[in-house]
Amino acid sequence: MANIVLEGPIADAREREIRLLHEIADIVGQVGDGDGTTEDRQRLQQNAADLQDMFFMVVVVGEFNAGKSSFVNALLRDNILPMGITPTTDAIELIRWSNRADKNPVWREAGIVREWRHPNTGGPGVVIVDTPGTGSVFRKHERIAKNFLSRSDLVIFLLSAKRAFAETERLYLELARDYGKKIVVIINQADLLEKRERKEVQAFVQQQLSELLDLRPDIFMVSAKQALTDKASAGGLFTTGTGDPGGINAVREHLRKIFERIPPAKQKLYAQLDFADSVTRKYTAALDKQIALITSDTALAEDLRKELESQAGALDEQLATARRQLDQVFRELKSRGHDYIGQNLTLQRATRTLDRNEMREEFEKQVVGKALDQIVSISEQYVNAVVDNSRRYWRSILDRLTRLESTLSQEISSVDATGYAEQRAALQDAIAIADAELKSYTDNSLAENLRNMFRTNLVRFSAGFTAALGGILAVILGLAAPGAVTTAAGATLATLVIGPALLVGGGAAAMLYWRKLKRDANQELDTRLDTLQLSYNESMLDLTNRERNRLLQYGQQILSPVFSQLSVLSERYEKQRDALHERGEQSRQLRQEIDTIEIIS
Repeated sequence: MANIVLEGPIADAREREIRLLHEIADIVGQVGDGDGTTEDRQRLQQNAADLQDMFFMVVVVGEFNAGKSSFVNALLRDNILPMGITPTTDAIELIRWSNRADKNPVWREAGIVREWRHPNTGGPGVVIVDTPGTGSVFRKHERIAKNFLSRSDLVIFLLSAKRAFAETERLYLELARDYGKKIVVIINQADLLEKRERKEVQAFVQQQLSELLDLRPDIFMVSAKQALTDKASAGGLFTTGTGDPGGINAVREHLRKIFERIPPAKQKLYAQLDFADSVTRKYTAALDKQIALITSDTALAEDLRKELESQAGALDEQLATARRQLDQVFRELKSRGHDYIGQNLTLQRATRTLDRNEMREEFEKQVVGKALDQIVSISEQYVNAVVDNSRRYWRSILDRLTRLESTLSQEISSVDATGYAEQRAALQDAIAIADAELKSYTDNSLAENLRNMFRTNLVRFSAGFTAALGGILAVILGLAAPGAVTTAAGATLATLVIGPALLVGGGAAAMLYWRKLKRDANQELDTRLDTLQLSYNESMLDLTNRERNRLLQYGQQILSPVFSQLSVLSERYEKQRDALHERGEQSRQLRQEIDTIEIIS
């Protein structure tokens, strides 16, 4: 029987382990379809299939021309494999245990695996695999070698004594370590070195393994060539001769002790649990990284939302400052207006020609003066402050969103690159909106429209108030000399005001009425200025509200969907991580149960 036959508790443990590998493969498949994810899922499924067939796989790995085929032949004590293979050979040499040797190989797996049979593999169910060289120029060599490396139960890593520890060898040893594989290191072609050099090379390899990879495997120095040419090495794999030509017997003895200490059936189960645990750790760490990244993204989005709200609140402070400045301008404007009324609402003024243009020019010069410039300056400063602050703020939003998108692009591992696609799309929309807001502030039409409105309002105010003041002066003139009013307007005024004035009678009554006219003029001034001031405040408030709404609308339309997507992703990743934690605990319990199982050989 070529494979290991299991019965009883060990067979039950094997079935549970097969289910466990398939479950982990399913979880890995759910995590995503990024770089390496598909391959890891397939490796788990392949290893589960190997458990079903139940054979112990010893995989020989090393650079091409390091003498792997010669080493395998020396280990088998038979020239079964062709030697001197060049990088053009991409076959996997697989030697299964059999009662007798069969040197007519059968091609398996679509012509990729060449299967041999031999009694010296180490015992029933033990398979020795000679992989293509790790330094091969063909990419498919690397893929095939890595595939068998993940399937292995024991890795024999072959180094050349003349060029020990190349970069590709380090990478493969690192991969075997990460897969959780038991490793034996063989330094071949020792016959090319002097005795002193052998010790130096072995010490160098041992140091490199420890310092670079934190590995301390058993290391053997051999010469497969000498072992094959010396007849003293004849016999079975577990047979030790009086001598040890080429050092191969030491390797055979080491393997014999490995198989005696722990039966190959248990080692098979342990090895594949080790691989499952390594995959579980890998994706648990990747999911932890994803969850941490989402937490960071969520914090950034929350900071942006708070800043948007803060920025909206800051607009009120800017508006209050501008309003205080405007209030001061209008207080001064009213004060000058009242002075103007006191100086011009007189009988002397009334007897002069009522030239409205002249009156308007005087009013604008004495009362309005620089008020228009002051109001325009305040409004423009406010608009510029809002615009400039918003421009800087939107630029910072744009920069941070761009950095966040870049972070997502660079930091997303193979766990679920597709999972972040929707969030990145939302962030790209956010960037586009922030960019559009930024560009909108390059247009000065906002300040220009506000300035034109203020200028128009002041001109209308001057014209309207001087017209009203002219009417009051006409009343005064009518009171002073009714007969002098000869125009139609004057006659009307006389009719309206002289009668009431005569009814009042006397100097005291005239004085009271005179004061009333002045009071009415001042009230007219205040009313018109209050109306004008209110229109300015409403215009600035409208600008403020539009900007506030823009900020809050941005947070609602863009950041809320991002929050929602982050929450969904976080929940998904945490669920997947919990599932992996659960499988890790199942693996630990299964390992403990296997420890207690006794196998009777």
